[in-house]
Amino acid sequence: MKTIAIIIFVAVGLLAQAADKMFDDELARKAVAVLRVRLIDNPWPLPRYPFTQYRVNVSQVIKNESDQNLNQTITVSAYKGQEGVPAEECAIYIERYNVANREFNNTNGTIWMLVGGNATNGVSHIGGKAALR
Repeated sequence: MKTIAIIIFVAVGLLAQAADKMFDDELARKAVAVLRVRLIDNPWPLPRYPFTQYRVNVSQVIKNESDQNLNQTITVSAYKGQEGVPAEECAIYIERYNVANREFNNTNGTIWMLVGGNATNGVSHIGGKAALR
């Protein structure tokens, strides 16, 4: 009986820990960095470039395979006309994008971009909920 109680206690603990996880493992594998953020300003489109920029305040660095300090306010981009960073707190999945070559380049690009250039592959757990965009 004591063994069953211990097993149940451990299982409940593991389930509670999984429920508290505020990012998606699959999306995280594709990203150079995974951050919990909150949008600071209204997004602004960049003239002459096909991007919208989002200034975000980083509340937690979950993953960072770059040499950049991401525990601060940063600017993240997404393609114009596509969903980007929402107003609510969320997890974002980012990588570097080389503007001159127009390609994702993991850690060597010139700007931070949502994975895939939009919220579909670059945002999850909006407002603390596990739902993806």
